[in-house]
Amino acid sequence: MRAILPNKTEFIPHAPQNEHEIFMAMRTYPDNVKVYHPHGSIDATSVFWHNKLHPNALNFAVYVDPKATEQDVLFQRVYEDIKKLAWKFDDDRMITRDYAPQHPFNQWLTTKHFRLVQTALTATVDLGGLSLNAPTASGALKTFAEVSSQDSLYQSVLERSMREYAGKPTFNPAITMPLPDWSALISHRQISTAPFALIQDDQLAAFSFLYDLGEHSVELGQMNATNAQALNELLNRQLQWLQDNYQTLAGEFGMANRLEMKIFQSLPFKDVNKYETYMRLT
Repeated sequence: MRAILPNKTEFIPHAPQNEHEIFMAMRTYPDNVKVYHPHGSIDATSVFWHNKLHPNALNFAVYVDPKATEQDVLFQRVYEDIKKLAWKFDDDRMITRDYAPQHPFNQWLTTKHFRLVQTALTATVDLGGLSLNAPTASGALKTFAEVSSQDSLYQSVLERSMREYAGKPTFNPAITMPLPDWSALISHRQISTAPFALIQDDQLAAFSFLYDLGEHSVELGQMNATNAQALNELLNRQLQWLQDNYQTLAGEFGMANRLEMKIFQSLPFKDVNKYETYMRLT
């Protein structure tokens, strides 16, 4: 009787430590999953996907069972398949991300001219435990609902946020897109009733996105300001509001971004992890 081999609908049952990217991607892109079972059981799994904002990059994630035999041979086979996909789709770069320390396959990729291009810290903080300064009031606060109902003000927010996003990351620049499309993308899960923008002298001085993650948790999104003082005031007033409405604040902070690291260092974040991105040009 012919053995029944595993297929792409069969998932590794328990996500091992520091393998988060592969499991997220397999759930999101099940049609792009490939499994390797040279000995009748799953030895490796790969998945790829594309991002419309970064159309020239092939994103991928790979999991190789640490107990699989002939690791180097398996690594090479998986990598060759990834390269073929990049050539097939005419992608000019291949990108993979995961938590540090990187698992053996991603470490092996550095011998194939992959290089570390970005390191970010992911972390959470208990909002109830924050001791905040009394809020200053050098300007007027507006919620996202108020800003999005004022065409000229909201247009300024969209233009500034898209311009900032398009410039980062430099290793994988984004394309520009129509403002209505950008609005739909960046406003998804945005908390409409939270403080969002600080207006000083009738000008947009700062804005900061806050995304509802459910279960009393909120995520800090893109921030933009004309000066550091305006952003500090806005964030402090946002935190005051969040303490009354949420329990946990999460965020991702680029280690090469001075502004993001200042914010990270100013709050008692816990559960801090490094999230590393590796890239190779094809």
